[in-house]
Amino acid sequence: MKNIRSVVDHELTWSQQSMFKNEFELHFGGELVATLRHPKMIGTIGVAESGDGSWTFERIGFWKTKTVIKASGSTDELGSYRSNTWRGGGMLELTDGRKFIVWRSVWKGLSEFRTEEGESLFQIHQRSSFRLSASVRINRRALQIPELPWMVLFGFYLGVMARNDAAKHAAG
Repeated sequence: MKNIRSVVDHELTWSQQSMFKNEFELHFGGELVATLRHPKMIGTIGVAESGDGSWTFERIGFWKTKTVIKASGSTDELGSYRSNTWRGGGMLELTDGRKFIVWRSVWKGLSEFRTEEGESLFQIHQRSSFRLSASVRINRRALQIPELPWMVLFGFYLGVMARNDAAKHAAG
């Protein structure tokens, strides 16, 4: 797999491998860059891998959710995310205190990770279909963020979880 940093300033594509599985691949051209899978069809744990490493994402709670990010095999948190449904997005806070704004437009299918100052790091544009897909564009400024690889994967994880939540609400 390629490293995330090697594909900055290019369009990447997330695609669902099967309509019946929560398994996704991130590609640049024909090359595999990363994967995201949910070990259980119903659950909130996501396992992401790229040439940069492997991480787990787990959403905890029901009304006020928190999602924790860890390196695979570790019990130490790298950061946590709290959503703010009414404002469209949330806040990602790293263990060292740095914060990143996650802005979402449900109507446009667009997510953007920004610095606290509002500077764009990367955007994810989801496409509607039976199989989930999205395009990703990473801005050069994002290269200054050491956590960039897992942040890009986490951004798509949030989109997958939002889609799963919408499907549950529509069914119920």
